[in-house]
Amino acid sequence: MKTAFYIVLTLIIFSCKQSKEAEVIIAPSQVEDVTQEIAGDLNETSGTIPVTFELEYINAIYESYLDLKAALVNTNAGDVASIASDIEEMIKEMNGTDQQLSKLTSFLEKMAASSEVKKQRLLFENVTDEVEKLLSGKVTSGKVIKQYCPMAFDGKGAYWLSNSKEIRNPYFGDKMLKCGVVDIEIQ
Repeated sequence: MKTAFYIVLTLIIFSCKQSKEAEVIIAPSQVEDVTQEIAGDLNETSGTIPVTFELEYINAIYESYLDLKAALVNTNAGDVASIASDIEEMIKEMNGTDQQLSKLTSFLEKMAASSEVKKQRLLFENVTDEVEKLLSGKVTSGKVIKQYCPMAFDGKGAYWLSNSKEIRNPYFGDKMLKCGVVDIEIQ
């Protein structure tokens, strides 16, 4: 009986002993690499898919749209506003009377006027819809990748267009850079 008592007492003493947590030390070279990676262009991918359209102005709008997406991926409200303004002006110079293009310019105008990335991202969803309508059925070579993030806008989800199958999420930027899936390929 005494032996059992001593065994239980020994177990209690050892179980009450405070354990020290392992201390993690990060070497300076590791910290620098991570910092450099985050500081770079978050929209960068290993490869892009070329595409051409029936009309040259659609090429120009699509290329500018990709610049707009990149600015949102990098969470740069100033660049977003500037690029949105440039696209709006380009469309007005080309063919501002077309109803579909006027809807697009309206969203771009609001985007350019905003300095809040959150509002710009909400408007980007509308811009994406209008750009998709504009280029659908007009691809002459290559393809446009339509991607989807189910978590955007509190679980409502949102789409965007890309020239790469690699996900670079414009709705979350660096917070959830690779959140999303390839939905379809527009050819």
